[in-house]
Amino acid sequence: MLLPVWNGEAFLEQAMESILRQTLSSFELIVIDDGSTDRTAVIAEKFASGDSRVHVLRRPHEGLSATLNAGIASVRGEYVARMDADDISAPDRLQKQVAYLDARPACVAVGTWIEVVDEAARHIGLKTFVTTHDEISAALLRCVSPMAHSTVVARRDVLRGAGGYDARRYPSEDLDLWFRLAESGELANLGEALLQHRRHKVAIGVCEREKMKAMALTICNEARTKRGLRPQRGTPILAGRNADARYHFECARTALIAGPRLTAVRHAAATIAAEPDRLYGYATLLACAVPKPLLRFLLDRRARYR
Repeated sequence: MLLPVWNGEAFLEQAMESILRQTLSSFELIVIDDGSTDRTAVIAEKFASGDSRVHVLRRPHEGLSATLNAGIASVRGEYVARMDADDISAPDRLQKQVAYLDARPACVAVGTWIEVVDEAARHIGLKTFVTTHDEISAALLRCVSPMAHSTVVARRDVLRGAGGYDARRYPSEDLDLWFRLAESGELANLGEALLQHRRHKVAIGVCEREKMKAMALTICNEARTKRGLRPQRGTPILAGRNADARYHFECARTALIAGPRLTAVRHAAATIAAEPDRLYGYATLLACAVPKPLLRFLLDRRARYR
């Protein structure tokens, strides 16, 4: 299990505990500290001193791609599992994913669905993904990320053969990797949530959403061009100017589609409170009145035909 972390003291202990409680007990947990300046190293070393499965790799700060590649180079096992330092794995996560790969030699990587939670680990919504290789391949070419990065377990040798992560593709290096892994075998997702994915103000998916979407579009269109397909068009990105607005807006977006309506309303109202002079918070609150089936239909149609 690779656990990259940079200044992650707030949630690291919960993340590591969830891994060490796995029903599959035969694994190594490699915590790669990307030059943290908080108590990250102290927390990780404390776990390592009490459990021989935990190894801490401390490095100068070089970013996520370089950190993950260093971890991949040090892995000794057949499989490489991923998790972020602010997430929580279900106890049977590794057991189910490893069993899936053991039974399907053609599959090179498998992810899972995720339960999205807020900073306090309160439920926001259930995020589902397509499960079969053909569905995942089609989603990739629509510029839809079809696998939750922090849930993936991949075959070590295939991962190394693909060249690992490309830092030039940050912060969508995972999408770029899925395209390359798909050239070596099948990709899949288990149709159940085996990880809690935490939204918070400094999460990459919150604070760098605009950059992530732009890079994802570039990666997707390069793949489409190679296949003789027309490029996808980008869509406007709504993003807050401050961390509170960005955080609450991302929580509201998830809850609108995949969570409780009252949760969406609460975060939409908080978005307005954070930036009352901008319209997107009010539009999000208005969208809370649209029935979920209709909202899903409109968003799916938009994704398919933009």
